[in-house]
Formats: sequence, structure tokens, C-alpha cells
Amino acid sequence: MMRFRALIPLAFLSCLGPALAADDPVLLSWGEQKITRSDYEAALQAIPEPDRPEFQTSMRRITDFLNNMLMTRSLAAEARRIGLDKDPLVQREIAFAMERMLAGRRLLALEKSIQVPDLTAAAAERYRVRPQAYQVGSEVRVSHVLVDTRSRSADAARARAGEVLAKAKAGADFAALVKEYSDDPSAKANSGDMGFFGRGRMVKPFEEAAFALEKPGELSAVVQSPFGFHVIKLHERKAGRQKAFAEVKDEIVAELAKKYVEDAKARHLDAIVNDKSIVIHSEAVDALKITAPKGVAPLPPPEAGK
Repeated sequence: MMRFRALIPLAFLSCLGPALAADDPVLLSWGEQKITRSDYEAALQAIPEPDRPEFQTSMRRITDFLNNMLMTRSLAAEARRIGLDKDPLVQREIAFAMERMLAGRRLLALEKSIQVPDLTAAAAERYRVRPQAYQVGSEVRVSHVLVDTRSRSADAARARAGEVLAKAKAGADFAALVKEYSDDPSAKANSGDMGFFGRGRMVKPFEEAAFALEKPGELSAVVQSPFGFHVIKLHERKAGRQKAFAEVKDEIVAELAKKYVEDAKARHLDAIVNDKSIVIHSEAVDALKITAPKGVAPLPPPEAGK
């Protein structure tokens, strides 16, 4: 489940104060405190843009978000009443929080300003040198009956699965056997049909038995897995194949474009931190380090690149 950070930008709203406009409807109010639509839109920027549409489909999330905003604004008002906003350290914290927000906005603006060139030729070259990355493995579609061992012994479960296999071989309808015998919780919804899947998707014993089946309608022997005992029926096979460049062109171009933008941003940031005019006042920096209290292990050194 996605987690949304609702409170990060609200300090800014508290500092800005509840300036209201006629075309800015009030969403929540409590005494003198009010949350308007523009407040909500500003706070919403803390949620990554791709996640916002999903967030806004849930009235519960929206209500919780607004309640958090109102709580933050009310607590900020209390802080101002007792003079916390006059504390020099608090004022510096607010200023630095504003700088962090502006820095984030600058990065977004920089990202949008980067002109990505036509990467079709580069995409074609990547496809040429890494064709194996654009292959589709073989897939099978099977149904199964699962007899678990939660409510019976392994011998009893194996015998019950053997009974299913015997009836299936005798021509019984497999979907009916699923309904009668399967302990798979999903069987009620899918009648035991697992849909198409490739290698690496299922537990190994089940996967090996499923891919060993060759003809539609073929049945496996009783197969044991960590979930219990299975009887598997093959419905269809899809052979593996090499995707054509036309199928994956857009995907490759998107990957290359993302890397192009990230590299451009990295160069911009590197230029800042590696500016030759930066002066490090070593004595003042060294004074920031304190001795760890007795009994407290010092923090490990940062990893390279962190």
C-alpha cells in the first residue's frame, strides 16, 4: 500500500498564514483556523505526481489528509501564540525548510527544461547488442487442484490428490474436480485456472511439473510443493520468441531518455559540489564532531557515494 507524506509542506502553509480569496473555497475550519482549496493543492505537491490520481480517488485519504493539515495549522498557531516562531533556531529551521522546498522545485524545473534528443538510433543499437534482454520466454496456462496438509496428514493429502488424478484420467470434468476437492482459496474465483505464466513465477516443483506437460489436456502426476499436493492440467503453451525492435522501441527509448535526464541532472549537481571556489573551513567543520558518550557505539563511516 502506498504511503503519502501529508505533513511535509504544511510548515510553509502555517508560515504563510490563512490568506483567503473569494475564489478559494474553504474546505475545513476550526475556530479561526481554515484550510482552503489552494492550501490543499499546495500540500498535495508532497505526493509524487504519478501517485496523485490514485490518492484523489479515495475520499478517506483526502479526509485524513485534510485533518492532518488542520491539525498542523492549529499546532503552528499555538506555537506562534507562545512565541516559538521568534526562536532564532526555529527561524533558521523554517528558512532551511523553505530552501529544501525551493531546491526540489528547481530540480523539477531543471528536469522539465532538459531537451532529450532523438534516441531512436541509440535504442536500435542497444537492441542490437543486447537482444537477449528483449526475449519472451515460453509460457504455459494450467489449472490445478491443490490438496493441502493443514487439516490432514501428508499421506491423507497425497491419497486425496491421487483420487483427483484417477477421476480426471477417467474423464471427469476438471473444473468440477477443482470445485469439489481444491483447497486453494483462489479456486472459487478462477476454477483453478492459473492463467499464463513463465518460468520463475511459481514454486519450483509446480513449475517443473507444469512445463513438463506438452499437449493441451495432459495431466501431471501428483506433485508435492510447500503448499501441499497438486494435480495439474495443461490448457495451452506459448513458445518463447524474440521481440521485434518495433515492439520494444518505445520502451527502450523511454529508458534511455530517463537516463539522459538523470545524467544531465547529475552533471548539474556535480558542478555545484565540485566548484573550485568552494572554501571548506576545516577548523570550524572539525569542531562539529563530538565524542560519543560512554557505552554508545560510534556510527559507522558513510558508504562510498552516499
